[in-house]
Amino acid sequence: MIALQRSLKPQLNPFRFLLYAEWVMIATCFSFAIMESFGENQVPVQHVLVLAVLSVMAAILPGGKLSYKLLYVGIEIGLIFYGATLGYLHVLPTLYLIVLIQSCFLFKPLMRWIVAGLSFLLFLVHQVRYVQNITLLVEPSDRHLFWMHLIAETLMFGLGLFFVLKLVSTLLSERQAKEALAAAHEQLRQYALQIEELAALQERNHIAREIHDSLGHTLTAQNIQLQTAAKLWQRDPDQARTFLQQAQQLAATAMQEVRRSVRALREDSEAPPLEEAIAHLAKDFQQGTGVAISTSIKGQTIICPRMSKTLHRIVQEALTNIRKHAQATQVNIQLSTAATDVNLVIEDNGQGFDPNQRSNGFGLQGMQERVAAINGTLHLETKPENGCRIIVKLPLQNHPERHERHPGERIEISP
Repeated sequence: MIALQRSLKPQLNPFRFLLYAEWVMIATCFSFAIMESFGENQVPVQHVLVLAVLSVMAAILPGGKLSYKLLYVGIEIGLIFYGATLGYLHVLPTLYLIVLIQSCFLFKPLMRWIVAGLSFLLFLVHQVRYVQNITLLVEPSDRHLFWMHLIAETLMFGLGLFFVLKLVSTLLSERQAKEALAAAHEQLRQYALQIEELAALQERNHIAREIHDSLGHTLTAQNIQLQTAAKLWQRDPDQARTFLQQAQQLAATAMQEVRRSVRALREDSEAPPLEEAIAHLAKDFQQGTGVAISTSIKGQTIICPRMSKTLHRIVQEALTNIRKHAQATQVNIQLSTAATDVNLVIEDNGQGFDPNQRSNGFGLQGMQERVAAINGTLHLETKPENGCRIIVKLPLQNHPERHERHPGERIEISP
């Protein structure tokens, strides 16, 4: 029994008012059957059984395979046709409307029209049989009224089939549209949740880059100052105090960076001009390391705040890496602005490294993410004992032919 239920996949009528309408039609036929039984002095048991089976079948519709649905409709049509051939009940063929209503739930539009056509054809068959049985009982003077009534009845049944088909099809289309709208709404809600998660992830990465680029740079310089002061404290206290003062200034700078980062997370703050920011980084670097550094800025440098901040952070991170690893004696920074792009070159004469043996640290990864976010390119040239050269090219925002890059694209490294 359970296996049969799973195979048939029974379903309830999705529109309760249509089910009630079907039961009203069946109850009406039952009432006519009882009234006609008074004249025949016998209860139409077969009609009652047919109507009872139809009322039960109206409540439950089959699902699953098409063959089950065709069998279901075939049984209903067979019951109505059999009941109509028993006589007594001339209104019974109107129950083909019930078959059409249920067919709208079971079949696609083409099959619905086939069921409607078959129902009308069977109704005509019943009308012909009815005419053959009743014509002799009609007075010749009343036959024209009889034929008018018969034609009107046939036309009304045909129109009823048409309007029922259109009504139920419209209801189903509206119901499917509501379900599709609800599914689309749920899909949009899921997309909104994913966007929130991606936005949170992007914000975490942004905060991580800010901490690494700003505090990491300042604290690295401060650590070098403190180490130098500790080495000079015994043999040159005055020079050690100088380094301690510089470390104190760097601590104050770190505090300012923290406040600036927090403020930037809440609202966009006005950053200093890019030339001033690069000059400040170069001055701090030279004071902290004693390494000679030269800067060259050419062209118009009034660019959008986002691009200016990206260039500033790249210079800051590059100087931090040189301070930590390069052991360089000369650093050059070149910034030039053309009509279509901005170019930044940072090079040193340090020890360099083998790009095939060193994976990208968070510093290079942060540079890559910042450059890719504004559709730029980052090219790294380095090899052992031959320094390092970073080339950044950013397209101007107002240039119509922008170079498209994917955020996950890796930087290009050349030995």
